[in-house]
Parts: sequence; C-alpha cells; structure tokens
Amino acid sequence: MTKYRRVARSGDKRTDLQLTEAIKQAKTAELNAEAYAQDAADSAEAAANSYASTVAGNAINEANNYTDTAKSEAISSANGYTDTEVADLQSQIDDLKTRVTALENA
Repeated sequence: MTKYRRVARSGDKRTDLQLTEAIKQAKTAELNAEAYAQDAADSAEAAANSYASTVAGNAINEANNYTDTAKSEAISSANGYTDTEVADLQSQIDDLKTRVTALENA
C-alpha cells in the first residue's frame, strides 16, 4: 500500500480538507483494486477447478463406458460359446440315449 504524506502545509482549511479527502479516496481506490484483484483471482481459480472437474468427470465416464462395453462384449462372447458347447453336449447325450434305448430293446 502506498504511503501518503503532505509535502506542504496550508493555513487554508478548505485546501486541507480537499487534500485529506483526496488521500482518503486514493486509499479507498487502492483497497478496492486489491479487493477486485482478489475476486478476479478467486473467480479464475474457481473456473479452473470447475474445468478440471469437468474434464476429470468426462474421462471417468468415458473409461466407465469403455469398460462396460468391453464387459458386455466379453459376456456375450462367453454366452455364445457356452450355448454352442451345451448344444453339442445335448446332442451327444440325445445320441447316447437313443443308442441305450436301442440296446435295451434288442
């Protein structure tokens, strides 16, 4: 903060009051500038945090979508394989039942 001093004294009250008022206004303007600068810094930080949160959230969502898709494809593939294997085994069981029945009736 800038320091103010009077370089000349005047016996005129009006000039003295004007000088005092000018010093007060300068100090107020300086305090306001500091407050505005802090507000701007806070706003910029909040915006940066919001952006970072959004980017991180999007990355997490994309990763979850990717893993969900991969999981779904793996399950579908496994189900298809087991369905085929079960159908083959059922066919073999049916064939054996037919043979056993034929041998029992012979």
